[in-house]
Amino acid sequence: GHDAIRPDFLRENIELIVQPLTHLINLSFSQGRLHDSLKIAHVTPIYKSGDPTDPNNYRPISVLPVFSKIL
Repeated sequence: GHDAIRPDFLRENIELIVQPLTHLINLSFSQGRLHDSLKIAHVTPIYKSGDPTDPNNYRPISVLPVFSKIL
């Protein structure tokens, strides 16, 4: 995603970030809010089949920030 955080970074450092991350997730749920940066996705059209000039022959793939996937 646009945050440039790789999932393996989280796995390798989970012991360091689990408490602050849990706090942020719980705070987000209790307030019913999600930071705007977690709502941004990079969307890439992937060609399926048929006429490549027809936009209907593409499907969107969304790449989300790592932390929004955790939520």
